[in-house]
Amino acid sequence: MKRIFELERRLEESTAVKKPPEKRDQQSSGPEGQTIESYLAVDIHSMSRGVFSKTRCFGQSHWMNIIFKSLLELFEHQSQDAKSEAVAVLNRCKALGRSIKAQRYPGIINKFGTNIPSRDVADKVVDCYLRSVETVFRVLHIPSFRRDYEQYWAAPDTTGLSFVIQLQLVMAIGATLYDNSFSMRKSAVQWVTEAQYWLLGPPAKGKLTIAGLQIMILLTIARETACVGGDLVWIHVGSLLRSAFFMGLHRDPSRLPTMSRLDAEIRRRLWNTIMELELKTSSDSGGFPTVSPETSDTKAPADLDDIDLMNDDERNPNANGERFTDMSIALALRESFRERLAIYQMLNATPFRGTYDDTIQLHRRFMTSFKRLMKRLKNYPPSGRQPTTYQCRLVEILARRCLMSLHLPYLGAGIKEPAFSFSRKEVVDSAIKSYHLLFPSLATNPDSSRPLINSGDDLEVLSTEGDDLARFAVCASGFWRLIASQSSMIVILELQTTLQDEDSIGPPTPRPDLLNILRHSLPLYLSRIQAGETNVKGYLFAAALAGHVQGLMDGLRGPRINEPILSAAMKTEKICFDILKRQLESEESTSANTNADQVAWDSLMTTNGEWTDNSVSRTPALYTLVSAF
Repeated sequence: MKRIFELERRLEESTAVKKPPEKRDQQSSGPEGQTIESYLAVDIHSMSRGVFSKTRCFGQSHWMNIIFKSLLELFEHQSQDAKSEAVAVLNRCKALGRSIKAQRYPGIINKFGTNIPSRDVADKVVDCYLRSVETVFRVLHIPSFRRDYEQYWAAPDTTGLSFVIQLQLVMAIGATLYDNSFSMRKSAVQWVTEAQYWLLGPPAKGKLTIAGLQIMILLTIARETACVGGDLVWIHVGSLLRSAFFMGLHRDPSRLPTMSRLDAEIRRRLWNTIMELELKTSSDSGGFPTVSPETSDTKAPADLDDIDLMNDDERNPNANGERFTDMSIALALRESFRERLAIYQMLNATPFRGTYDDTIQLHRRFMTSFKRLMKRLKNYPPSGRQPTTYQCRLVEILARRCLMSLHLPYLGAGIKEPAFSFSRKEVVDSAIKSYHLLFPSLATNPDSSRPLINSGDDLEVLSTEGDDLARFAVCASGFWRLIASQSSMIVILELQTTLQDEDSIGPPTPRPDLLNILRHSLPLYLSRIQAGETNVKGYLFAAALAGHVQGLMDGLRGPRINEPILSAAMKTEKICFDILKRQLESEESTSANTNADQVAWDSLMTTNGEWTDNSVSRTPALYTLVSAF
């Protein structure tokens, strides 16, 4: 951090604007209207350092920071002419969404473990977790977990409560992958809620165990997958991190009282996972990462399979890392941890002044580690075990998302200033590659015949059968939802910008790769709503922008371009309203206790065409459009 403060001092001296304050905004050659000597001296701090939404502050790495500043200008302008109708339908969708979520949450928890499914279903959802998330973020020692799992089914009433909570969280995460519609969502929400009750209950000291830490880590992941406050998990991770410090996980087991090899490696693995989750959730929320390698002397976990830890033989037959093991992916990510940490610290530190040159230097450092990471994943002997496609794709997405975040502060400037075109290219290329990693079939088999604007009679949803990563993107929330949303919104913004800037005489010609992602993203957003997502804003934004792109491709200009935008937005809102209405009816029919405080149906079920709501026509359009994000 010394270098950061030294940079601040030097920049204040070397890039001080010599014009009086009132004159500065009148001479503009930089992103925020300041006069600058060189684009390499652009002060990041002079750009937006965050976005406030309701009571939350999102830092620079949060995806809303750059994307919505560009997109919301369009929606603020377009919403004025039809504010009463569009905002009224949107508010009704939001009311339905709140009612649906209220139906999913259980009442006061009096007893734990009462909603365990049958053995065959439990086996499937547990396997879903073990083959996906556990292979990247190591939490469990799988042989020990399977042993306890068998003992549970042999005698459920004698099993310790901590394992029951752990099992339910494993199933809550695995349930996301159970089917394409997340049919076990309500059970997943209950399991997550039970874990939260268990952690809050006495005795608090009794939760400071390895099993307690494992539950806290699983709860972090499950809250995102089951959409139980998934955008607030960074707060929970702060408690997790301090619990780990309190239990001494930041000290290497060799410096602690003698313990078995298994116990020592489990502590190292958990500390490694906690650092990864703290960095990931910090970047998701736009918060400053509070952990670094310098805060710990814990060594890297051994590159061994779980079964190798069952004996106390200290020899490591895979010390050179040539053989792919159960820990190889986590250790590969660890090698790039310092570079990723430096990027998110620079982006989210406040106060901080950095230059574009710092961004380029971090880019070079990161690309060195990224190439080393990709080489490691490719170079395992072909005769042995190999990383799964899920593991490789998720690791690359995590890396490319970091690269995208590094250059995002300059995306807006890159659209206007050629000096920042490199950042614009890196952001767009990373978004395209990330989206194709999520949905590989799109790159190999694009559907160019799919219309941009759906008629609404034959709504298409995505099939994610056999693809765990794509299913997470459709059914889960939090990070899993953002990796697709952020990439698609960047692509749509680039497509919209290039069409607007094209100066040829004939109709504009869009880039096929960008257009294919736009076509694919609309069924993606619809699939999420069909799978139980209650926030319709993503689908609304994508559909309205698709209308704008279609209008540009049709050669519309001036006020005429508003028509396809408003038409697509209204059609999307009414489609979403019908879907949410059916979902609420389904939730109510399966719920024994209907909440009397839920939204009144008389105010929602207006007749066709009677969408005007005078109470919301006075609501500022911009606030209404973003308030639920």
